Amino acid sequence: MEARVSLVGDSLVIDMGLQLHVASSLHGLRRARYIVFHYVDEDFTVDDVDSLSRRLLAGLGLPVGDSLVFFTAVERGKHIGVRDGPVHVYATVGLKPPVCINYDSLYEPPLAGTINVLAVAYEPLSEPALIDLFRVVVEAKTLAASMLGLRCKGRAAGTVTDAIAVAAPVRPRGHRWAGMATRLGNRAARLVWRAVVAGDERSVEERLRGFLGVGLRELVEDAAKLYAEAPLGDPGGFEKIFAEKLAMVLRDPNVWSLIIAARELDLYGSSGLIPGVSEEEFNRDSGRIVADEVMGSMLALYLAGFKGLLATYWVDREKDRLGLHLSRLPVFEDDIAAALVGSILARIYDEASGQ
Repeated sequence: MEARVSLVGDSLVIDMGLQLHVASSLHGLRRARYIVFHYVDEDFTVDDVDSLSRRLLAGLGLPVGDSLVFFTAVERGKHIGVRDGPVHVYATVGLKPPVCINYDSLYEPPLAGTINVLAVAYEPLSEPALIDLFRVVVEAKTLAASMLGLRCKGRAAGTVTDAIAVAAPVRPRGHRWAGMATRLGNRAARLVWRAVVAGDERSVEERLRGFLGVGLRELVEDAAKLYAEAPLGDPGGFEKIFAEKLAMVLRDPNVWSLIIAARELDLYGSSGLIPGVSEEEFNRDSGRIVADEVMGSMLALYLAGFKGLLATYWVDREKDRLGLHLSRLPVFEDDIAAALVGSILARIYDEASGQ
């Protein structure tokens, strides 16, 4: 069986080819043949989603009783479709705003789904297996999102308005299970992972802000404040020079490896999951934790040798006095950010002095 996908106006219409049982986070359990991803603006909200869905379906000429509608705020027409044998996955992927367990205040989200995933299995499932497959799709989406470094107060599980649907023919003698270790469930999990990761089209700036907590602009501003304390020659054009060197450094996978490692360690430490140090002690930037200094020193030596290490110590010493952006970062990330700034400053000083 082959689903047919078409873009009609602002709606992506997926004709699954026959009526299937569908479990979805917006519509519960029901039968449907058509799934519609309708593209809307990022600030979209509506009080009566059912009435809006009926109007949209009428405009598309689709039967209300045989169709489901999801709303997505990604760019019109953008979607990802992947398949493996009897399993097909369709997704629209946007990566903000992220969602995690730790929130200072909670709110009711708008109805526009940011990560929308539809998984269709053209093999008969039992009703429990359909729910099992729904669980697998949610888990795979969560695993993929958690690896992308979306910035939240903890590890991100996705975004605020994610929506999931799974569809399959339900039969009494269908597959009893569809977990991630089953043939069908594993296919679905791999496809969902691929779809969500493939939807990550963030820029270097967005990725840096996700993993490190500051972007290119903040690092350039921090470097400019430090350079103003000890200028060497005409400071004109300093920010452009620093930004160019920073962009070059961020093409190095070794640098990214340490940035990602710092973020991971901060997530573990701030959750109380580093053995030997409590969550409270870690968040106080305990003096017993020296691994952050070691990682920062490693990056500084890698990028600019001993001069980079000395410059990094200077950044760390002055960060609070100068009110640098990086001073507000967590335990490991602030040392990596200091090493980035210090090492590039060391390179600039060397070049300015003709060394």
